[in-house]
Amino acid sequence: MAERPDTSSVRTLHARYEEALVASGLVDDVADIMALDPRPYRYGEGDFVCHHGDSAECLWVIVAGSISVREHDRTLFVRRLHEVVGEQNLLGNGCRRWYDLVVSESQAELLEINKSDIEGHPQCDILWRNVAKILSLKLKDASISTSTLSRQLEDDTRILHAYMNDYALSRRLQSGGGRLTDYHVDRAIVWFSDVVDFSRYVLQLAPSRTADVVQRFFNAQSTPITAHDGHIDKFIGDGLMAFWVLAEAEAASAKCSEALKAAEEAVKAVSEIRIGSNSLHLRIGLHIGLVLSGDFGSTARHQFTLIGPEVNKAARLEQVHAEDITEGETDIGAIRLSVEFREELADPSKKRYARLSKAEAKNIGEIELFS
Repeated sequence: MAERPDTSSVRTLHARYEEALVASGLVDDVADIMALDPRPYRYGEGDFVCHHGDSAECLWVIVAGSISVREHDRTLFVRRLHEVVGEQNLLGNGCRRWYDLVVSESQAELLEINKSDIEGHPQCDILWRNVAKILSLKLKDASISTSTLSRQLEDDTRILHAYMNDYALSRRLQSGGGRLTDYHVDRAIVWFSDVVDFSRYVLQLAPSRTADVVQRFFNAQSTPITAHDGHIDKFIGDGLMAFWVLAEAEAASAKCSEALKAAEEAVKAVSEIRIGSNSLHLRIGLHIGLVLSGDFGSTARHQFTLIGPEVNKAARLEQVHAEDITEGETDIGAIRLSVEFREELADPSKKRYARLSKAEAKNIGEIELFS
């Protein structure tokens, strides 16, 4: 609730009010300041100086404390000592308040000046010029802030795209910033890949050389995955997880074909990377099934990913070694397809991936794979 100091207090504090008026820029070149009849009011923290939609009949100069300019519950600006507030609403918007003005400190003291006193002042033209100058300075500051925020938004967008795939980002935006991403059960193609025996090089190479090779073999996989409309889920050491989500009732054959093309291109590209005379080799597991997608992790830190038994199966396909084979072909190729994934392929691809093996997979038992 606003409180008007008694007249003796006004006389005692007159010099302080004059100082605030002069510092605000409102009365530059104005001879008779007191003809504006500035009236002091005190407010407590959280008090509303005005509300959105109120009739705008005055402006205020801050003598002490600070005022938040709010749109609903969002603070747009904070105005501080000797700043003018509420002046823009005297000039437009039907002379209505655009925003709430709320005291943001334990106590604030404001000088209130009525529009009618500005208009009736002998030097009203100079006063309106000063109001326009104050608005111009605020607009300049707002333009600088907007430019800074725009650059920050561009930087944040680049960071988001570096750490999140487009599918995860779209799901995050659909859920809104205040909540975790909604959980979906989707049919998806899941890819797991790993560079064979790369870990033995990690401590042998110079760190910068290791980092360069890692970036090259991840680029060799990421490029075909994204080119064939897949999404990178995460990098796991020298391994990679990716996925293709199928829309409801979407036939899987086309996306399975794209995922297989990406796998074949990635295997070829990685094989062209050499450490000395040794070529690198890639293993890839491809599977299709129902997965649970959404944000998983702790309350403090989480990430979008896919989980479920079908995700584990794709990982186990990639990890199969010759010694794990219990039946069928022991010469396993670089690309391993689950029975479910292979069933979605056209006949020419089925003929190329026709070597059937059965293997014992950790935690899930026997699995069948084609390579």
